Amino acid sequence: MTDIHIAIIGAGFGGVCVALKLAAAGHHSFTVFDSHPDVGGTWWANTYPGAACDAPSHVYSYSFAQTTDWSRRFAPGPEIQRYLRRCVDEAGIAGHLRLGVTVEAVRWTGAEWTLTLAEGEQLTADVVVGATGQLNVPGYPPIPGLDDFEGPSMHTARWRRDVDLEGRRVAVVGTGASAVQVIPAIADTVGELVVFQRSAPYVFDKPDAPYGDRLHRVYRAVPALRSLARAAIWWTFEVFGVFFWKWPRLMRPLERVHARALARRGLDDATRAGLTPDHNLGCKRILISSEYHDAFARDDVTLVTEPITECSATGLSTATGHHGVDVIIYATGFRTAHLGTLEVTGVDGIDLAQTWDGGALAHLGVAVPGFPNFFLVYGPNTNLGTGSITFMLEAQSDHIVAAVSRLSRTPGAAMEVTTAALERWRSELHARQVNSVWQSGCSNWYLDADGRDTHNWPGFMTRYASMVRTPRESDYRMVALPLRSA
Repeated sequence: MTDIHIAIIGAGFGGVCVALKLAAAGHHSFTVFDSHPDVGGTWWANTYPGAACDAPSHVYSYSFAQTTDWSRRFAPGPEIQRYLRRCVDEAGIAGHLRLGVTVEAVRWTGAEWTLTLAEGEQLTADVVVGATGQLNVPGYPPIPGLDDFEGPSMHTARWRRDVDLEGRRVAVVGTGASAVQVIPAIADTVGELVVFQRSAPYVFDKPDAPYGDRLHRVYRAVPALRSLARAAIWWTFEVFGVFFWKWPRLMRPLERVHARALARRGLDDATRAGLTPDHNLGCKRILISSEYHDAFARDDVTLVTEPITECSATGLSTATGHHGVDVIIYATGFRTAHLGTLEVTGVDGIDLAQTWDGGALAHLGVAVPGFPNFFLVYGPNTNLGTGSITFMLEAQSDHIVAAVSRLSRTPGAAMEVTTAALERWRSELHARQVNSVWQSGCSNWYLDADGRDTHNWPGFMTRYASMVRTPRESDYRMVALPLRSA
């Protein structure tokens, strides 16, 4: 058996999952790199008030590392970050982490991968796993004069704890997932809140609840009950997912449920109209919060639906007036880059970003022709509209571990996915995407410049897992490596 060294770039749920499964399979020659000072990925970076998961804790955790001590059904961000750290510590792989280190580029030399770190250091690896996630580079709106504002400003993914919001007039730009959480969380603290909205999201009440000591004791005493609860949640998501990619029309009754719930919030007519979505349910991300709409019933919270025309030293302007504010919070999401800012250069100097100019695509979301021994987790078309993303990550991790095991049994060779395998995958995706709600005509971050969905998996989670868990030998070709000098 040949010792294969693996470089894992990213210490979020995906990267940690690969590392845990490699260690469990007996592969211990790996290093996990992350620019943050601790594991957690998005759960280390996003520390804004109210940050929490919008998937239940039972399914937003590894199937092989379940815990009985979640504080509530939808765990807050710091608790999720601590969960990942505990997984690392309990598995004894903390020594494999290189934290606070940025990998800027990886290049295939013909025999191995060379990693270039931000400080100029260069390292080598036989296998590289890109686990940077799809949403890690903050996106800012193209507002003229954005840098002219003289007060403090911040992105929700780069929260500034040095900025005191107490009693201040605060602008929140954006009404996506982070805004839906941060707006209710700061409404009682700020003096006045002005929310600038481009498009109203569907926001449903969050079925959250605390998990007390009694439930924890029951789960510890009868683990099967915890497994049953997890299975019930998981299969509910699996069944509901079919409405996103096959029968979107069946979600129309939920649009009426949303309208009726909004009508009961005690909002004035203009605000209620402004908070009413103009697109089909599911086309954009469905959000959950029991306090978001209520925040707009407050006298000190204002909804602005006109486009922002410019930013100046004192605030933000629309066509009808200027809104002077003390602080600006950008809840404007991320630049949807599948590998963040990582530069990946493959065979004959092929640049992965250029390869993806026509739309990001990877076989099963994990491998690209021309990039031997390079794998992705949470790659193109592996996101979900509803379901357990950790389940998808586990299946991809199994694929990678199986590939590493095959390489360890085949000294002097590398694995490269074939173009034929990629084309079969492309055809299956296109056939499945025809009826999906994500391509029903609305604008969303899932689509590339040509209107192709490069993010979501249009099918059952179980179907995806059955295809990806074990690499098919016919999908990969073994590339002979040049002999290395002693």
